[in-house]
Amino acid sequence: MPALAIKEAIEELYPGQFQVDVIDFAKECGASWDDKVIKGIWDFALARPELTTSANKLIDSLSRLTWSNTVMKLFLQQFINKGTKYILRYKPDIVFSTHFFCSSVAFFARERYNLRYKIFSYMTDPIRGHNLWVNPDIEAVLVATEEAKEYLLNQGMPADKIIIKPFPLNRKFFQKIEKSREEILSELSLDPSRKTLLATSGGQGIGDTAEYVRSLYKGNFPFNIIMICGKNKDVYNEFAGLKKSGISDTPLAVLGFVDNMHELLEVTDLALAKGGASTTLEMLVKRVPTIFTHCAALHEKGNIDFFVNNEMGWYVKNKKEFDSIINTVLKTDILDRYKANIEANGYLKSLPDAAAQLAHFIVKELETPYKKRAKTRYDYLRAIVLGIRINLHRLKSRSKKYRILRGK
Repeated sequence: MPALAIKEAIEELYPGQFQVDVIDFAKECGASWDDKVIKGIWDFALARPELTTSANKLIDSLSRLTWSNTVMKLFLQQFINKGTKYILRYKPDIVFSTHFFCSSVAFFARERYNLRYKIFSYMTDPIRGHNLWVNPDIEAVLVATEEAKEYLLNQGMPADKIIIKPFPLNRKFFQKIEKSREEILSELSLDPSRKTLLATSGGQGIGDTAEYVRSLYKGNFPFNIIMICGKNKDVYNEFAGLKKSGISDTPLAVLGFVDNMHELLEVTDLALAKGGASTTLEMLVKRVPTIFTHCAALHEKGNIDFFVNNEMGWYVKNKKEFDSIINTVLKTDILDRYKANIEANGYLKSLPDAAAQLAHFIVKELETPYKKRAKTRYDYLRAIVLGIRINLHRLKSRSKKYRILRGK
């Protein structure tokens, strides 16, 4: 998680000087209903990538109507109310958010209670985001690449409020692994004489990866296979059962949610994964050619394109394409060539000190006072229009509720 990486960097570089708290904001402030809605929408998006991609295009086309502050005022009032009260009690000196809605809540709290702190967002989509990241009311949105900056500019974010800083990863991905390759594989009951394939679909374990791994395992694939199932218990139980059945000679390790990905990638020669930001950059740091099997929306497609266009990985849309790539991997030296391409990639060089750069940035911002922005005519007009919309929405909701109660 980027937030945890930054926290560790601040505590390492400025020991004992700052209190840094990383929270799951909606959950922590008690906005349980809105928290379920936000996380439920994300799970829905992961399971239906084609629909989500269409929704992504629609959101981007609506401009100001789908900026995060507008969406929150219309649909996430519980998060706003509970979140602003939480911030009033907490009294932060600075808010650094890796989620667009959290930045919006921090802005509403600042306005409502006339608080004095700076707000920064870090857009966790390195190449292409979506319109919800646009928020001219905060100090700045930080992005990982020039491509991400260009995207936000096109969506209406002021140029002076976009700052480029490389994507922060946990420092353990850059530290020397104490265990040998043989030790790591032996702990997993895998064969050190074979190459290793690692398969993951992110923390939720959603996507097409399981289908492809199942085929490889039943076909006696000549690599070790590490199957990371995340929180998907059905997939975990299925592969645990396959392993016990003895139907394959392929060494298989079945894991749930893991916290030692840095070790597992150290012994990985080829990966299967979805196109999430942290996943793609972890593969980059560990020099692992990757077959991407799942793309949740356009912002993940940008991550995948970065790998594919630089000949560091592949994107497959069906079993036929997947089988073709596996055949090439087994019959050629393409893994060595793709590893060399990763090694030569320029962005790789910016990652080791990314968290430290952000730590220094935050501390520097703490040392300069917050200046309240003067409101413009547009601000007042927007407040009036949004107020009318919200009141109409509430009246409509109340009338519906009243009718339902009467119907009983």
